[in-house]
Amino acid sequence: MKLIFVLIYFMPGTFDPIDTGMTFETLDECNQAAFEMSSDFDMGYSLQCIPQDSGERNPVVS
Repeated sequence: MKLIFVLIYFMPGTFDPIDTGMTFETLDECNQAAFEMSSDFDMGYSLQCIPQDSGERNPVVS
């Protein structure tokens, strides 16, 4: 299983995640994008990176 990281955000006062549609190979890349977006957004939003199965399978070595 291969993990990807998905950037989501929450509207103020809610717990319903909204998908930004942005996915990243590493947590560092995701955190960097979240940091850059947070400087653009008014900080009423809470940005978060969550791991997700990409659906891809790593090659099996026999």
